[in-house]
Amino acid sequence: MNSPVANTERLGRIVWLVVLALLLAAPFLGLYPIFVMKAMCFAIFACAFNLLLGFTGLLSFGHAAYFGAAAYATGWLVRSAGLPPELGILAGTFFAGVLGLGVGLLAIRRQGIYFAMITLALAQMIYFV
Repeated sequence: MNSPVANTERLGRIVWLVVLALLLAAPFLGLYPIFVMKAMCFAIFACAFNLLLGFTGLLSFGHAAYFGAAAYATGWLVRSAGLPPELGILAGTFFAGVLGLGVGLLAIRRQGIYFAMITLALAQMIYFV
């Protein structure tokens, strides 16, 4: 009889193979490239959330704030400032990193519900700005 660990590992391999097959077949299935790009962005977002919650046990409500701030900064820099999109993406990523550093300095010493509430409050502040 197979152990639960072996079954989980086998299931994980199957899931990765299916995802890889879908990614390789995506251009031929008629999926819109924008849809695939959005799906990949949200997959990265989910991986970051899983990394923080799964390995450290910290529930952060601030992930969307960094994601949105980087997108807003990128869009503004490309459209209004006239930067090329590649440079705008780099600048937006840098902006989100600086914002994350500032929030991290405020919230890093908290645990549990206090950390969650601080990140929620800061995310709401960014949302309304």
